Amino acid sequence: MTAIPHQTPPAEDPPGPHARAHRFVAQVRTLCKDDPGKRAALRSGLGRPVDDCARMHWVIADLVPVPDRHYDSTERAYYAIAAMIASVPGPVSAPAHPAQTSAMPGTARRNLGECLAQAVEAGLMRESSAESRLRLLTKQSVGGLHRHLPSTVRILAGRPEGVDWAQLLVDLTFWERDRPCITRRWLQAFYRTRLRRDQHSADAADREEHSAAAPAAQ
Repeated sequence: MTAIPHQTPPAEDPPGPHARAHRFVAQVRTLCKDDPGKRAALRSGLGRPVDDCARMHWVIADLVPVPDRHYDSTERAYYAIAAMIASVPGPVSAPAHPAQTSAMPGTARRNLGECLAQAVEAGLMRESSAESRLRLLTKQSVGGLHRHLPSTVRILAGRPEGVDWAQLLVDLTFWERDRPCITRRWLQAFYRTRLRRDQHSADAADREEHSAAAPAAQ
Protein backbone atom coordinates (compact mmCIF):
# COMPACT_ATOMS: atom_id res chain seq x y z
CA MET A 1 0.00 0.00 0.00
CA THR A 2 1.55 3.28 -1.13
CA ALA A 3 1.98 5.80 1.66
CA ILE A 4 0.35 9.13 1.04
CA PRO A 5 2.94 11.87 1.34
CA HIS A 6 2.26 14.41 4.05
CA GLN A 7 1.12 17.72 2.67
CA THR A 8 1.70 20.90 4.57
CA PRO A 9 -1.43 23.04 4.53
CA PRO A 10 -0.94 26.35 2.78
CA ALA A 11 -0.08 29.19 5.09
CA GLU A 12 -2.88 31.64 5.70
CA ASP A 13 -2.44 35.12 4.35
CA PRO A 14 -1.59 37.63 7.09
CA PRO A 15 -4.54 39.79 8.07
CA GLY A 16 -4.88 43.10 6.30
CA PRO A 17 -4.57 46.46 8.08
CA HIS A 18 -8.29 46.77 8.78
CA ALA A 19 -8.55 43.27 10.24
CA ARG A 20 -5.54 43.93 12.48
CA ALA A 21 -7.00 47.28 13.51
CA HIS A 22 -10.38 45.81 14.48
CA ARG A 23 -8.72 43.06 16.50
CA PHE A 24 -6.44 45.54 18.27
CA VAL A 25 -9.34 47.85 19.18
CA ALA A 26 -11.30 44.89 20.58
CA GLN A 27 -8.29 43.85 22.67
CA VAL A 28 -7.77 47.35 24.07
CA ARG A 29 -11.45 47.73 24.92
CA THR A 30 -11.36 44.43 26.78
CA LEU A 31 -8.26 45.50 28.73
CA CYS A 32 -9.84 48.82 29.69
CA LYS A 33 -13.10 47.16 30.71
CA ASP A 34 -11.55 44.39 32.81
CA ASP A 35 -8.58 46.11 34.47
CA PRO A 36 -8.70 49.74 35.75
CA GLY A 37 -4.95 49.66 36.38
CA LYS A 38 -4.19 48.83 32.78
CA ARG A 39 -6.65 51.45 31.60
CA ALA A 40 -4.86 54.07 33.71
CA ALA A 41 -1.51 52.98 32.30
CA LEU A 42 -2.79 53.31 28.74
CA ARG A 43 -4.36 56.68 29.47
CA SER A 44 -1.00 58.01 30.72
CA GLY A 45 0.33 58.07 27.15
CA LEU A 46 -2.34 60.38 25.75
CA GLY A 47 -0.78 62.77 23.23
CA ARG A 48 2.76 61.55 23.96
CA PRO A 49 5.35 60.04 21.62
CA VAL A 50 6.12 56.38 22.21
CA ASP A 51 9.42 57.12 23.95
CA ASP A 52 7.48 58.99 26.66
CA CYS A 53 4.96 56.18 27.21
CA ALA A 54 6.91 54.03 29.66
CA ARG A 55 3.81 53.07 31.67
CA MET A 56 2.09 51.74 28.54
CA HIS A 57 4.71 49.23 27.45
CA TRP A 58 3.83 46.43 29.87
CA VAL A 59 0.20 46.58 28.74
CA ILE A 60 0.45 47.12 25.03
CA ALA A 61 3.89 46.22 23.67
CA ASP A 62 2.90 42.67 22.78
CA LEU A 63 -0.25 43.83 20.94
CA VAL A 64 1.54 45.98 18.39
CA PRO A 65 2.07 43.96 15.18
CA VAL A 66 5.65 42.73 15.20
CA PRO A 67 6.46 43.48 11.52
CA ASP A 68 5.42 47.10 12.05
CA ARG A 69 7.54 47.83 15.08
CA HIS A 70 10.32 49.08 12.84
CA TYR A 71 8.11 51.95 11.67
CA ASP A 72 7.79 54.74 14.22
CA SER A 73 4.59 56.10 12.67
CA THR A 74 2.87 52.70 12.86
CA GLU A 75 3.95 52.03 16.43
CA ARG A 76 2.88 55.51 17.49
CA ALA A 77 -0.52 55.03 15.85
CA TYR A 78 -1.22 51.91 17.90
CA TYR A 79 -0.11 53.57 21.13
CA ALA A 80 -2.15 56.69 20.38
CA ILE A 81 -5.36 54.77 19.67
CA ALA A 82 -4.98 52.73 22.86
CA ALA A 83 -4.42 55.89 24.91
CA MET A 84 -7.43 57.64 23.38
CA ILE A 85 -9.74 54.66 23.95
CA ALA A 86 -8.60 54.51 27.57
CA SER A 87 -9.11 58.26 28.03
CA VAL A 88 -12.77 58.32 26.95
CA PRO A 89 -14.84 59.09 30.07
CA GLY A 90 -17.20 56.45 31.38
CA PRO A 91 -17.23 52.68 30.96
CA VAL A 92 -15.62 51.14 27.92
CA SER A 93 -17.83 48.59 26.22
CA ALA A 94 -15.97 45.52 25.02
CA PRO A 95 -17.37 43.35 22.21
CA ALA A 96 -19.20 40.25 23.41
CA HIS A 97 -17.03 38.09 21.15
CA PRO A 98 -13.77 39.94 20.38
CA ALA A 99 -12.50 37.12 18.17
CA GLN A 100 -15.47 37.56 15.87
CA THR A 101 -14.68 41.23 15.34
CA SER A 102 -11.18 40.76 13.96
CA ALA A 103 -12.21 41.24 10.34
CA MET A 104 -15.70 42.67 10.80
CA PRO A 105 -16.93 41.67 7.31
CA GLY A 106 -19.54 44.00 5.95
CA THR A 107 -18.86 46.69 8.52
CA ALA A 108 -19.16 50.17 7.06
CA ARG A 109 -15.95 52.11 7.58
CA ARG A 110 -16.28 55.71 8.74
CA ASN A 111 -13.28 57.97 8.52
CA LEU A 112 -12.80 61.00 10.75
CA GLY A 113 -14.53 63.33 8.29
CA GLU A 114 -17.73 61.31 8.37
CA CYS A 115 -17.54 60.96 12.17
CA LEU A 116 -17.28 64.75 12.51
CA ALA A 117 -20.25 65.27 10.19
CA GLN A 118 -22.29 62.83 12.25
CA ALA A 119 -21.31 64.70 15.42
CA VAL A 120 -22.77 67.86 13.87
CA GLU A 121 -26.00 65.99 13.09
CA ALA A 122 -26.11 64.73 16.69
CA GLY A 123 -25.73 68.27 18.05
CA LEU A 124 -22.32 67.68 19.64
CA MET A 125 -20.61 70.33 17.50
CA ARG A 126 -21.48 73.31 15.37
CA GLU A 127 -20.77 72.78 11.70
CA SER A 128 -18.28 75.66 11.58
CA SER A 129 -16.38 74.22 14.57
CA ALA A 130 -16.28 70.73 13.09
CA GLU A 131 -15.08 72.07 9.74
CA SER A 132 -12.37 74.17 11.41
CA ARG A 133 -11.13 71.21 13.44
CA LEU A 134 -11.07 69.00 10.37
CA ARG A 135 -9.13 71.50 8.29
CA LEU A 136 -6.63 71.99 11.11
CA LEU A 137 -6.04 68.25 11.41
CA THR A 138 -5.56 67.77 7.67
CA LYS A 139 -2.65 70.24 7.71
CA GLN A 140 -0.69 68.47 10.43
CA SER A 141 2.50 66.46 10.37
CA VAL A 142 2.50 63.16 12.25
CA GLY A 143 3.52 64.87 15.48
CA GLY A 144 1.00 67.69 15.09
CA LEU A 145 -1.82 65.28 14.31
CA HIS A 146 -1.14 63.30 17.48
CA ARG A 147 -1.11 66.50 19.55
CA HIS A 148 -4.39 67.88 18.19
CA LEU A 149 -6.40 64.70 17.72
CA PRO A 150 -7.25 63.82 21.37
CA SER A 151 -9.35 66.95 21.94
CA THR A 152 -11.44 66.20 18.85
CA VAL A 153 -11.84 62.55 19.79
CA ARG A 154 -13.13 63.50 23.25
CA ILE A 155 -16.00 65.39 21.61
CA LEU A 156 -16.80 62.61 19.16
CA ALA A 157 -16.78 60.04 21.95
CA GLY A 158 -19.71 61.88 23.53
CA ARG A 159 -22.02 59.51 21.64
CA PRO A 160 -21.82 55.71 21.43
CA GLU A 161 -19.56 54.58 18.61
CA GLY A 162 -18.90 58.21 17.74
CA VAL A 163 -15.38 57.24 16.65
CA ASP A 164 -14.52 54.48 14.21
CA TRP A 165 -11.37 53.53 16.10
CA ALA A 166 -10.23 50.88 13.63
CA GLN A 167 -10.45 53.19 10.61
CA LEU A 168 -8.72 55.96 12.55
CA LEU A 169 -5.92 53.56 13.45
CA VAL A 170 -5.44 52.62 9.80
CA ASP A 171 -5.36 56.29 8.77
CA LEU A 172 -2.85 57.19 11.48
CA THR A 173 -0.68 54.24 10.47
CA PHE A 174 -0.39 55.48 6.88
CA TRP A 175 -0.45 59.24 7.62
CA GLU A 176 3.24 59.80 7.01
CA ARG A 177 3.20 57.84 3.75
CA ASP A 178 -0.19 58.83 2.33
CA ARG A 179 -1.35 62.05 4.00
CA PRO A 180 -2.72 63.81 0.85
CA CYS A 181 -4.98 60.88 0.00
CA ILE A 182 -6.19 60.44 3.58
CA THR A 183 -6.96 64.14 4.05
CA ARG A 184 -8.84 64.22 0.74
CA ARG A 185 -11.00 61.30 1.87
CA TRP A 186 -11.67 62.95 5.24
CA LEU A 187 -12.78 66.22 3.63
CA GLN A 188 -14.88 64.51 0.97
CA ALA A 189 -16.62 62.34 3.56
CA PHE A 190 -17.40 65.34 5.75
CA TYR A 191 -18.98 67.42 2.99
CA ARG A 192 -20.80 64.51 1.38
CA THR A 193 -22.34 63.52 4.69
CA ARG A 194 -23.37 67.09 5.49
CA LEU A 195 -24.86 67.66 2.01
CA ARG A 196 -26.86 64.42 2.22
CA ARG A 197 -28.22 65.50 5.59
CA ASP A 198 -29.15 68.95 4.30
CA GLN A 199 -30.90 67.42 1.30
CA HIS A 200 -32.76 64.99 3.53
CA SER A 201 -33.93 67.85 5.77
CA ALA A 202 -35.07 69.88 2.76
CA ASP A 203 -36.98 66.91 1.34
CA ALA A 204 -38.64 66.29 4.71
CA ALA A 205 -39.68 69.97 4.94
CA ASP A 206 -41.15 69.81 1.43
CA ARG A 207 -43.17 66.71 2.28
CA GLU A 208 -44.46 68.30 5.47
CA GLU A 209 -45.46 71.46 3.62
CA HIS A 210 -47.28 69.50 0.91
CA SER A 211 -49.08 67.41 3.53
CA ALA A 212 -50.24 70.54 5.34
CA ALA A 213 -51.42 72.19 2.12
CA ALA A 214 -53.34 69.17 0.82
CA PRO A 215 -56.42 69.45 3.16
CA ALA A 216 -56.76 73.16 2.39
CA ALA A 217 -56.89 72.44 -1.36
CA GLN A 218 -59.80 69.98 -0.97
